[in-house]
Amino acid sequence: MNRDRPRPGTVEVIEILERLRPVLEWIFEGYGIPPEKAERIVEESCRVLAGKRLRRQNPAVWLLHTIVERCERSGEEEGLEDPPA
Repeated sequence: MNRDRPRPGTVEVIEILERLRPVLEWIFEGYGIPPEKAERIVEESCRVLAGKRLRRQNPAVWLLHTIVERCERSGEEEGLEDPPA
């Protein structure tokens, strides 16, 4: 395997993240997710998305939905009451 070439789907995921960055920052701030945890949520979600080889009809929407769900679960685990308004 050539280590210089990115894995299939990696470039697309990077492009999606670049487009979503301002929205993701707003989401993480709204849910009170610290930067380290936000990074972990994004990395895990992107790994799943890349593993699906972007077969989703709209991978950006899937990624955004997945990240919001993980933020909500994180808030529930930490006993937070309401998501951001």
